Amino acid sequence: MKVSFSDLWNHKWMVSLAAGLMLALSYSPLPFPFPLMAIPGMIWLFRLTDLTRSAREMAYVAYPGLVLWNLITTYWLMFATIAGGVAAILANSAIMTLPLMLIWHLRHRSLPLTATSLMVPAIWVTYEFLHFRWDLSWPWLSLGNSFATAPWLVQYIPITGMLGITFWIVLGAWAIYRKAPLPAVLIILLIPTAGSLIRYTVYNPVPTDHVEIAVLQPNYDSYLHLAGYPDVIEPLDELLEYTDQIITPETDAIFWPENALQGLIRQDYPGDSDRIIRQFVDTWDTPLITGSSFLRRYPPGEEPPVVRGEFGGRPFNIYNAALGFYPDGRLDFYKKAKLVPMVERFPFVHTMSRLDYFGWIDWSDVAMFGKGTSLDMFDVDGYNVPALICYDSVYPDWVRRFVKNDAAFLMVITNDGWWGRTSGHIQHFEFARLRAVETGRTVLRSANNGLSGVIYANGDVTLKTEYWTRDRFVYQVPVYEHKTFYVRYGDWIGWLSLLLTLGAVISVRLRTISPADSGSGTS
Repeated sequence: MKVSFSDLWNHKWMVSLAAGLMLALSYSPLPFPFPLMAIPGMIWLFRLTDLTRSAREMAYVAYPGLVLWNLITTYWLMFATIAGGVAAILANSAIMTLPLMLIWHLRHRSLPLTATSLMVPAIWVTYEFLHFRWDLSWPWLSLGNSFATAPWLVQYIPITGMLGITFWIVLGAWAIYRKAPLPAVLIILLIPTAGSLIRYTVYNPVPTDHVEIAVLQPNYDSYLHLAGYPDVIEPLDELLEYTDQIITPETDAIFWPENALQGLIRQDYPGDSDRIIRQFVDTWDTPLITGSSFLRRYPPGEEPPVVRGEFGGRPFNIYNAALGFYPDGRLDFYKKAKLVPMVERFPFVHTMSRLDYFGWIDWSDVAMFGKGTSLDMFDVDGYNVPALICYDSVYPDWVRRFVKNDAAFLMVITNDGWWGRTSGHIQHFEFARLRAVETGRTVLRSANNGLSGVIYANGDVTLKTEYWTRDRFVYQVPVYEHKTFYVRYGDWIGWLSLLLTLGAVISVRLRTISPADSGSGTS
């Protein structure tokens, strides 16, 4: 039986699945022009506002398409944990129905096209803006991330941040779907694109300095206990020897990835790993920044509500951390702030522990890693440099705060080996290109199994290693001092969208459904 476009366009379940498929195809590892699929994907989601009889039905019909989108794009979550991956995909798809329900109500109110053309993208941006800011956050599927493989098309994000891409995608899709005047559609779609291409062509900032950085990619197997070694010292010795072969007297710092150290580092109780590292750091006269599990003891009065226990008579917590070993004996540390829900941290554990008045649950057993909150950076030849740990780098506002605090360049240390040879490690690398453009900073990545590399401030990739290989490189990293509008003022477009969304909610409450827009659903 021959199926026409009209048949698909008027069948709500097919529209839902088609929308999910198009949105999924807009993400890496598929290159340009696939990111443009995000616009028709949203158009087909909007079609459901006219094929369903209620906001509840809209959510019900859209859900399979949203699951398809989440599944195709982030299927690799199940490589780390099947149950956790399935739960994350189903839960995130359900959360995505909330903005669609409000958009349905807006579509069925007698509001001018001009008003809804601002409110609809604001609703989706508000959803992403708020979703970044709670314990169940999942920024991976922000619509803006779909253009990570084409940063030359979104060179306006030094002003808007990544949420500006989301606003542009949804605004363009809504204008096309509602048949806005052609000049208006062309202005929406082409002016930001043309401006981006011009900026990409002519923008060539001059660095104020260069620093020499050594980056290591150890290629440990994360699924083996101690990466398959008999103890924690043998892989450390290998990595130190591997580092010693490439650094020069001009090397300003050495970066190893997340989980590079197989053993636990204690804040004020040095072990064998600490002593061995310090011997090499003293010999090299060069700081080493590396990822490790880190036991930090709290001074009296500082401990949070949930701790892991006591060590040496003082409460402690264990963090996924970056540690800086310096020739003068200092140990600096940064505690990972953006922890993966249910994988690294139990959501809302502090709030729930306070509500557990009777102490029925031992929250120290379920809390997992402690949560960092401070913008700690490392000293690299007199410059401030953050060591963003894995998931940290997917949060635009968190990253830009380091640059606002004078970060000279951005370093990402990560272990993407949990996802195997899937799209996960590719997407994570590509998303860092948006951080480079937003902040106007060079981004370096040190990844356990890859992809490690260097990304310039315009989003261009200048060096990239192969996945699942042991590798290393030394690079003269350009240092910049200019702070972009986004770095200075943050997610202003998110706050503005929140205000517009509140206006949309008020409009929905005040306006009755007009007879012309009440519509009937179509199977």
